[in-house]
Amino acid sequence: MIKHDNYNCKITTDDGQEHLVYANWMHNEGLDNWKGYRCDAGHTNFHIDKNFDVWSGTCHNNLLGNILGEWSIKTDTICERETCIGCTDDLITKKYHNDI
Repeated sequence: MIKHDNYNCKITTDDGQEHLVYANWMHNEGLDNWKGYRCDAGHTNFHIDKNFDVWSGTCHNNLLGNILGEWSIKTDTICERETCIGCTDDLITKKYHNDI
């Protein structure tokens, strides 16, 4: 089990092992490839840009609309990025295998 002193993220492996890590460590180690995983971005994590566009996460995975017009929460986001952008908010957002 990995346990960082100042962890802010829990990883559960397929065999049930839990690791408590600092989220940016995953990015620094290249362990942030969740392409194809289900992600809670767009449901629990949003980013509003300077044009008031609402995105599922800081990574801008999906455009959800515009805060001045219509937009909606997305509960079925699939990660389309090769790697996470290194933003802690995106790194700690829950992600799941598609088969779970």
